[in-house]
Order: sequence, then structure tokens, then C-alpha cells
Amino acid sequence: MKVLVDLSMLRHPYCGLGQVALNYGRWLGTHPQPDLDVILLLPKEYVGAFGDGVQYLPLRNHYRFLPVGHFDVWHSIHQLSPFHPSPDTIRILTIHDFNLLYYKTPAKRRRYQRLLQHECDSARKVCFISRFVADEAPRFLDLKGKEPIVIYNGVENLADGPQEPPQGWCSARPFFLSMGVVTEKKNLAALLPMMRLLPDYDLLIAGNDSSDYARRLRNEAGANVHLLGTVSDAERRWLYAHCTALLFPSLFEGFGLPVVEAMQFGKPVFCSTATSLPEVGGDVACYFQNWNPDNMAETVRQGLRDFTPEQAEGARRRAALFSYDRHMESYLGLYRAMGDADAQSLLSNER
Repeated sequence: MKVLVDLSMLRHPYCGLGQVALNYGRWLGTHPQPDLDVILLLPKEYVGAFGDGVQYLPLRNHYRFLPVGHFDVWHSIHQLSPFHPSPDTIRILTIHDFNLLYYKTPAKRRRYQRLLQHECDSARKVCFISRFVADEAPRFLDLKGKEPIVIYNGVENLADGPQEPPQGWCSARPFFLSMGVVTEKKNLAALLPMMRLLPDYDLLIAGNDSSDYARRLRNEAGANVHLLGTVSDAERRWLYAHCTALLFPSLFEGFGLPVVEAMQFGKPVFCSTATSLPEVGGDVACYFQNWNPDNMAETVRQGLRDFTPEQAEGARRRAALFSYDRHMESYLGLYRAMGDADAQSLLSNER
């Protein structure tokens, strides 16, 4: 059975979906499937990057306008890839979130919703990265009888890799960490007045900080808040390993990757109660109940006082629930099931 996995987001390897594509390639390249011919659709510079356990199909410009050959199963690992299979190929679509439908202009929201509905209509199976996203789907999409499938995001195991401190950072003070692209939906501005009440700690914000929102944060931040910009994988590991806790007040998350990454290191997590975060953090994380600075600071103080070695181990166990092994085995099972179902359908038609 020929299975194509669309890793075209490797064109943007440092964004979240680019990292998902990179981890797919690494996992599939090191876990050959004897009963499947796995083909990776990716930029030409990645041909051969994941070893001989997979096949490679380099991107071509005309693939945006013409179907990319015939395969038994095609997996679009995110919701708006510009590349599509021939109509007789079984397509599996993964939807990560509906965030754009909350904060874009009405015209852009309508266009995005039409595109997303088209993608959904062309798929045989529609998967979601959390129960929250699956439950949101009927607000924006007509699944037309398709049963939503929840397959939680896989999260790369960071705890065992190399570490190095971020360039230019040399303070010995304890610090909180916030990780992710610095945009308004991450709600990082809510942390600034709280940090004035926690003067013994620094807050390090790691992630792309080229937005207007990031510039506003810099202007409003106190002396103990520092924006680091984009960090390398080794720097990211160091930050998780050495931080006192993760602060993640985001308002829009389809999953919440930094929550799991921090739990891999056995760190306390403080996050919002919005969207998917309670589902991912479970009873391991602590939650900001409102954005009052005094209440937030007390939530952090109390959470740190209560955090024990047993809770740290519980955080690591919860993080293991979101391993790439679990994630990929779920999708491999779906690939096989869809291929088998299609073969049975063909046999029935021939009879």
C-alpha cells in the first residue's frame, strides 16, 4: 500500500507546523513499515534527510495546480496544504485549530472557512489534535456525517538532547519561562503586572518576537522581563531544564505544545483555562482563574509551594501520554484501516 505523507511545511522548519513535519520525517525514517510504502512529499533539500526507510517526492511548483500522482492513502498533516492527491486517493486530513476564525477580519474569516470546508469535503477521514478542537468543529464546518477522530499531537522528547544557555543570557537569578511565537493570542501582556509582584524572579519569553505586539511588550515590560527571540533546540532544552516554571496564559490553543514540553522536564506549569489547555495539562497543571495580577501572583506562589518531587514525576508521566510513538502508531493504524477498507470495497464492486 502506497501512503503519501505531506511534509510540505518543511518549507518553514522553525514554525510549529514545520516542527511537526520535521518530527514526522524523523520518526518515519527510523521506524520502517514493511507493509507500507511510505512516501514523503517535501522540499527538495530534504530528499534523503530521513534515511532509506522512506521514499521521497520533492515538491514541484506545478503540484499546486495539478494532482500529485496516485497513492492509496494521502495524509495532509495540517489543514490548508496547497497540495492535493488525485480524486481516487483516500485522503486523511488533520485539523489543528480554528484560531484564524476568531481574530481575522470578517472577509478573511469567510474565505478561510470556505477553504477549510473544501478541504474537509475532499477528505475521507477528518482528524483533530484535541477533543476541544473536535468539539469546536460543528461551529465552523459541516462534517457531512464523518465521525471526528481525535489523535493527540505527538511531542518530541526534549529531555535527553544537548543543552546550551541562550546567547547573551548570563543571569543566575531564578526565572520563569514562556515559550512560543509572541502574538496577541498568547496573552503575554497579562504576565507583565504580575511579574512586578514577583521581583525575585525573571521572566524569559522565547519565540519569534518580530510582531508589533512583541514591540509593545518590550516597551511595557519591567526590568525582570526579557524577550529572547527565536531560540535553537539546544537553547530551548536548557530553558526548560533550568526554569522554575512555565507560564502559559494563552487564550487560543488547539493543543498547547509548551505545556507538554515543560512537563517532560518535570516542571510546574501555570496556564489559562482557555480552549484545549485544561485537556492537555489535566490535574498536573495549575490554572489562572482570572487576570488580576494579585490573584495570578498568588496562584504562582501557592503552586510553587505545593509542588513536590512526586508531582514532578506525575508531570513526566503525563507528558509521556503525548509521545510520538503513540501519535504515529494511531495514524499508521488509520492508514492501514483505510487501505484495507478501500481494497474490500473494490472487491465487492468487482463481484
